[in-house]
Amino acid sequence: MNLAANANAALYAAMIVYTLAMLAFTWHLAARAPKVVDSKVAAEVPAQERANVLVGAGAPTTTERRPATPYAAGPGFEESLKSRQRGSIALMLTYLASALLVSSVLMRGLAVGRPPWGNMFEFATAASAAVGAAYSVLAKRNSWQWLGVFIVTPILLVLGLALTVLYTEAGELMPALKSYWLGIHVSVAFLAVAFFTLACAVGLLYLVRLRREEKPPAKPNFIESLPSSQSLERTAYSLNMVAFILWTFTLIAGAIWAKQAWGAYWQWDPKEVWTFVIWTVYAAYMHGRATAGVDHRRSMYIALAGYVAVIINFTLVNLVSTFVGMHNYSGMG
Repeated sequence: MNLAANANAALYAAMIVYTLAMLAFTWHLAARAPKVVDSKVAAEVPAQERANVLVGAGAPTTTERRPATPYAAGPGFEESLKSRQRGSIALMLTYLASALLVSSVLMRGLAVGRPPWGNMFEFATAASAAVGAAYSVLAKRNSWQWLGVFIVTPILLVLGLALTVLYTEAGELMPALKSYWLGIHVSVAFLAVAFFTLACAVGLLYLVRLRREEKPPAKPNFIESLPSSQSLERTAYSLNMVAFILWTFTLIAGAIWAKQAWGAYWQWDPKEVWTFVIWTVYAAYMHGRATAGVDHRRSMYIALAGYVAVIINFTLVNLVSTFVGMHNYSGMG
C-alpha cells in the first residue's frame, strides 16, 4: 500500500502548489489592471491627433470611427513586463501542480492494479487532473495566463471536496466496472468534462466582458485587459465543440458498455438520463450558435446551463438517494 500512501502525499503536494499558483495568477491579474488605463489613454491620443490633422488640412471635421469598445485589448494593449513575469511564474507552478496530480492518479491506479476511477474520490481527482493537464497544454500556446485563476480555483475546490467528503480507501472494483470499457468510456468522459470546464470559465468571462463593453466602467480593471468579447466567445465555442464531440463518444460508448453489462443499450438509469440531458443541452447550444441571427449571448446561457447539468450529473446523481440506479459507484457508505 506504499503506492497508495505516496499517491495521497502527491495529492496533498499538488493542492499546496495549486494554492501557490492561484495566488500567483491573482498577482498576475493585479499587474495587468494598471496597464489597461495606460493603453486606453494611449489609444485615445493618436485618434485625437489624427482628427486635428484632418481638420487643419481642410478635411471634414467628422472622423469615421468604428464603435469599438473602450479599453478593448488588442493592438492598444501591451502587457507589462511585471505582468508577464508573474504570469510565467503562475504557469510554471500550474505545470508542477498538474504533474503532481497526474502522478497521484497514476500511483493510485498502480496501487489497485486497475484504472483509478472506480469511485467518487477517484472520479474527482482524475477529472481534476484532466482539467489541469488540458489547461496546462493550452495555456502556454495561447497565452491564457489570464484564465488561470478561474481554472485553478475550481480544481482546488474539487480536490478539497474529494479529500474531506469523498475520500475512499484504495480497493477492488465493483463487478459491473470490471471491463476494458472503463478505461475507454470514463477516460473520454474526463477529457470532455475538462474541455467543458475550460469553456465554462471562458464563457463566463465572455459575458462579463461583453457587459463591460456595452457599459464601460468608470474605473477599468483586469477585465478590460482580456481579449475582446468576440474573441472570448469564439474560444468558448471551440472548446465546447471539442467537448461535445468527446461527450457524444462517451454517450455511445456508455450504451455499448451497458449492453455488455446489463443486456440493454438503454435502461432509463439516472446516470444515463443525465448524460443524455447534457448532450441535448449542448446540442441545442451548438445549433443556436450555428444559426444565423441568434444572439451569441443567449447561446452562451444555454452552454452554461449544460455545465450546470454536468455538475448535477457528477454530484447529485451519484450522491442523492433520489437518483439511485445502476450507476451508484460513489464508494461512500
